[in-house]
Amino acid sequence: MNQQDSFKQSDEFKRGMQDIIVDTTSVSFVDGVNGRLFYRGINIAELAAHATFEETAWLLLSGKLPTKSKLEGFQWGLRNMSRTQEKVLRIIEEMPQHSHPLFVLQTGLSALACIDRSEEYLEEDNYIENVMRIIAQSPVILSAAYRHYLGVPLLEPRSDLSFVENFIYMLFGKIPTKNQTRCMEIALIIQMDHGFNSSTFTARAVASTLTNFYSATSAAVGALSGSLHGGASELVVEMLKNAKNSNDIEKYTRDLLHSGAKIMGMGHRVYKTIDPRAIIFRDLLTQLTSKDEKESDLKLLTRIEIEARKYFEEKMMPVFANVDFWSGAVYKKLGIHPILYPAIFAAARMVGWCAHILELRQNNKLYRPTSHYIGEVNIPYIPLEQR
Repeated sequence: MNQQDSFKQSDEFKRGMQDIIVDTTSVSFVDGVNGRLFYRGINIAELAAHATFEETAWLLLSGKLPTKSKLEGFQWGLRNMSRTQEKVLRIIEEMPQHSHPLFVLQTGLSALACIDRSEEYLEEDNYIENVMRIIAQSPVILSAAYRHYLGVPLLEPRSDLSFVENFIYMLFGKIPTKNQTRCMEIALIIQMDHGFNSSTFTARAVASTLTNFYSATSAAVGALSGSLHGGASELVVEMLKNAKNSNDIEKYTRDLLHSGAKIMGMGHRVYKTIDPRAIIFRDLLTQLTSKDEKESDLKLLTRIEIEARKYFEEKMMPVFANVDFWSGAVYKKLGIHPILYPAIFAAARMVGWCAHILELRQNNKLYRPTSHYIGEVNIPYIPLEQR
C-alpha cells in the first residue's frame, strides 16, 4: 500500500528548497530581480571600488565598517594567527601529491579542530578571535596544498605583507605588484558572501547543532567542492579552450546549446538579470587585457555570451552570465592555475561562513527540515528462510 492511501499530504514542498525561507539574516542581501548584492546594507560595487579585504571582512563579521584602530587590530590579529601548526603542515605533506586543495583544506580544518582545544571552553566574547584564526589559517593551508601539488617547498607567511599579499606570496613565492594585489583583493571581496547558497546553508545547518567552528566550515568546504557550486569557473576556462580550438566561436556555442549541454557560467538560481559580481569581474578582465590582443579571452567570452543570449531570448528564456563566467578568465590572466580557482573562492567565502555562524550563535535553533515521504508503509517483514 502506498503511503498516499494512508496519509494526507497537503503541505507543499519544493525540490532543492527553491524559494523556501529557512531563517533570517542581516549578513548579506541578494536582490535577484534588480541584480544587486549588499553586504550589511552596503552595495558590493562600492566595496569593490573602495574597500580592502580586511575592511570588508570586519564589516561582515561585526556588522559595521571598522574604525582605524579596529582595522589595525584586526590586520595585526590576522597576521599573528597565520602561522599554521607544524603538525598540520606535516599532514599536508603526507597527502597524495595531486590532492585537490579544497580536500586538503577540509583535512586541515579538521586537524586544527583536534589541535585547538580552546573552543571547548570558548566564551561568546571570544568567538571573533576563533573565526579570525580560521580565516587567517585558510590561505596558508590552501597555498601549502598548492605548493605540495607542484612538488615545491612550502612557504611561511611574512609579517610585512597584507592578507592578500601574503596569500599570493605563499602561492607563488613572489611579492605581487599593486595591480595583482588589488585584482585578487576585489575577487576575494565580491565572493565573500552570497545569501543562503549551498555552502553557507551547510555551514549554518552544521553550526546549528552547536558543533565547533572548524566542523561547520569544513562541511561548507565540502559543499563548495561540488561542480554545481564552486567548480564552474574551472569549467568555463575548459569551455573557452574548446571554443578556441573550434575556430568558429558562434557555431561552437550554438552546437553546444542545441545538444542540450550547458554554457558554463550562464544562468543563476536567484538572479533574473546579470549577476552584479559578473560585471565587476568583466571590468577586471577588461583592465587586464591589452587592446592589441586579437583573440583575447575577453573578446571570445563576449562572443559566447552574445550568442548564448540570442539563443535563450529566442526561446523566451532570459539567461544571463553569472560570476563564474568571467572569474576564471581573470584568474588565468593573473597566471593562476585552474585547480586554484575554487580555492580562491573558499578563502573568500570563509569570511561569509564565519559571519553566518556568528550570527546564528546569537539566536540558535537547530535546523531540522521535514521531508515528503513517497514510499510504501505496512510492508510485512519476511523471515530470511522465506526470501
